[in-house]
Amino acid sequence: MGGIGETAVIGIEVVAYFGQLRSEMPAVWRELFSRQDELPASGADVFVETSNYLGDGLYRETVGAVAVVDVPVPDGMAVAFLPGGRFVQHRHEGSVATITGGFQSIYDWAAEQGLTLGNRKLDVGYTADGVQQPHELYVDILI
Repeated sequence: MGGIGETAVIGIEVVAYFGQLRSEMPAVWRELFSRQDELPASGADVFVETSNYLGDGLYRETVGAVAVVDVPVPDGMAVAFLPGGRFVQHRHEGSVATITGGFQSIYDWAAEQGLTLGNRKLDVGYTADGVQQPHELYVDILI
């Protein structure tokens, strides 16, 4: 458990039902990587994905780069804001294909601790060349 400050992610956004995300997200990532030179310089060489459950089965996913809050957003891109606060963090050492298991570890641990988690997730660790590396996973804590 730990805190993170307000985080802005600039990139490509998609809103879809959970069952559609598996087919939608590869094209979203391809678009982001084809436009990565338009992203604000962040000094980091990793990309991130934010997820916000909107209700009724819909999710807003934004893939991109962490940026300072007041930078211009390129045409056709969006900015997702994650408010600062307490988050459960988990380091996922497996493949991208098994990241859902990493998030499940967060939910399982939080349930054991009596914590209520929110709707916001952050996944840090994607690379444009597809090289597998650890991912830092975060889910916000409500109480």
